[in-house]
Amino acid sequence: WKSAEIILQVLFQGTTEFNEWGAMLLSKEVRMLQDVYCGLVLESLGPCSTKTATTGASSVSTATVLTKFERVNQAVSILQLEKPSDWNAFAYAVGQCDDTNLTPDEIRKVMGLRVDFSEEAIKNALK
Repeated sequence: WKSAEIILQVLFQGTTEFNEWGAMLLSKEVRMLQDVYCGLVLESLGPCSTKTATTGASSVSTATVLTKFERVNQAVSILQLEKPSDWNAFAYAVGQCDDTNLTPDEIRKVMGLRVDFSEEAIKNALK
């Protein structure tokens, strides 16, 4: 599931900028990638099995795939906001010792990728 890590690394580098349309396209591409991985997991299970496959000593399920992409999904959600202050409407417990949440610094970096978000608006949204 290195794909999720690679996507986040690229976003956190800050060399890519997004407008609203670019954020929507990224969202579509991430969903397609998740669908492919979930499909591979389900294929490996066979037609009459549950949604969990055992591979060696560990089990893989579609929930595992979706958990690995949770931080990417949060970043994509941030990029799709109409304005930075809309982030406050999300119920994420951001940065609260949970590996599936972005840290406040990561949120700031992702918001900074939107060409139409001012630094002041980002700062005010993350107070």
